[in-house]
Amino acid sequence: MKDMRGGIVTLCGIAALGCLLPLAAAWAQPAGGWTPRACGAAPVAPKVDSGDVARFNASVDRVNAYEKAARAYATCVAGASGREQAAISADASARMRRVHDSAVLVQKQVSEQFARLSAEMKKGHDRLATR
Repeated sequence: MKDMRGGIVTLCGIAALGCLLPLAAAWAQPAGGWTPRACGAAPVAPKVDSGDVARFNASVDRVNAYEKAARAYATCVAGASGREQAAISADASARMRRVHDSAVLVQKQVSEQFARLSAEMKKGHDRLATR
């Protein structure tokens, strides 16, 4: 069996992985259908076999390998997500600018038409008032 300190550290690592396991389930069934194309497949959490010392030690090795792969995958997902969200945000901002600019142009045109009509009405009023 591996020395006791290594076993305790490993068990602490396994406990910390408990926080990652819900994320692993989410990776397997991504909410909303988004999957990071550049990250490959999500790692699959291994089963822990504590039937005997040799199988448990092999499980510890598999869990350690999984932890490394899961962290790398999570880092990749975070990066891919950030890049995609930034692209979506930039596209949405550009679309919103076009809509805003079009609305401002319409408001300007309406304002100019009101100003022109007011000026014409005043001219017509003044011309008719002098008769």
